[in-house]
Amino acid sequence: MKPVAAALFFLPSAALAHTGDHHGAGLWHLLTEPDHLAMIAAVAAVLGLVIYRRVRS
Repeated sequence: MKPVAAALFFLPSAALAHTGDHHGAGLWHLLTEPDHLAMIAAVAAVLGLVIYRRVRS
């Protein structure tokens, strides 16, 4: 992956951070909040695409 593409991929994650009380939230918080689920799905999709392209080549 090119460094510019990597930088552009990770920059929006800082902008999507939200304020609030996260004390003791842990894994359950990550799996129940829509914004966190969207980020997890995006990472899974990119990872799946990378794996698919490597296996196919």
